[in-house]
Amino acid sequence: MSTLYLVGTPIGNLEDISPRAIDTLKAVSLIAAEDTRTAYKLLNHFDIHTPVTSFFEHSQLAKLGRILDTLEAGDVAVISEAGMPGVNDPGYELVQAALARGHRVAPVPGPSAVLAALVGSGLPAGAFYYLGFLPREPPARRKLLREIAKEPDTLVAFETPHRLRAALVDMEAILGSSRRVCIARELTKVHEEFRRGTLGEVRAYFEVNEPRGEFTLVIEGETSSLRRTTSEVRQRTRRHRTPLTHDERWDDARVRREFKKLVQEGMSRTDAVKQVARAAKRERREVYELTLGGK
Repeated sequence: MSTLYLVGTPIGNLEDISPRAIDTLKAVSLIAAEDTRTAYKLLNHFDIHTPVTSFFEHSQLAKLGRILDTLEAGDVAVISEAGMPGVNDPGYELVQAALARGHRVAPVPGPSAVLAALVGSGLPAGAFYYLGFLPREPPARRKLLREIAKEPDTLVAFETPHRLRAALVDMEAILGSSRRVCIARELTKVHEEFRRGTLGEVRAYFEVNEPRGEFTLVIEGETSSLRRTTSEVRQRTRRHRTPLTHDERWDDARVRREFKKLVQEGMSRTDAVKQVARAAKRERREVYELTLGGK
């Protein structure tokens, strides 16, 4: 069977692409790209002439059939506008459909804004909780921040320039002005910047400096409670490693029920969301939203 390649592409600096990614993009029969304009800039730079089709959020259903038909005859690569496809980008449905037809799915790792911001932040990177884009509506954003306020692990999120100031105000109010944060901007590009400090300091900075570019937020975990030791984490992981294996996709009620059970047994919300998402065959964000407020 043919292979669906998920190819990581540069998040800014074109030289960050790997030789394997270039070879893959040259060899496949078709490239499905989230943004064809960005894709052609990349492909032209590396003299790649593979046919390209658009594959973005609102075209997924229309393009799925064509891409799957192409897979029957040859390999296909998926690329996002930047970084690894499938992370806040289209791709999940295509991966599921390709696997259902018996095709191989192979990631070709590449640059990631999440990991670049995390390791450059100066905050603990041993364990982290990726939130994706913060909710665009203030009530939903504040609800999420209240839910993760006690998370001990470092938090990573994306935010747009026009919402950054409001998000920082909410974070300072809910997480506290002394919580450490790093705002990474324009990663790997000419104007790359890491703005480090407390939430109060960073919020004050952006009050007088216009947010411009693409932002990745790295936020210190809650530190007032006793930190979990490495041995405690390992013991808890072993204790809850037995998977909840079922073939069917769980309904909402079962997701909430199993999540509540794991939390009551002592598992953190983060680990419970991950385990339930795997067992329920649901997106992690979907499980998180279903269990907001759950105890």
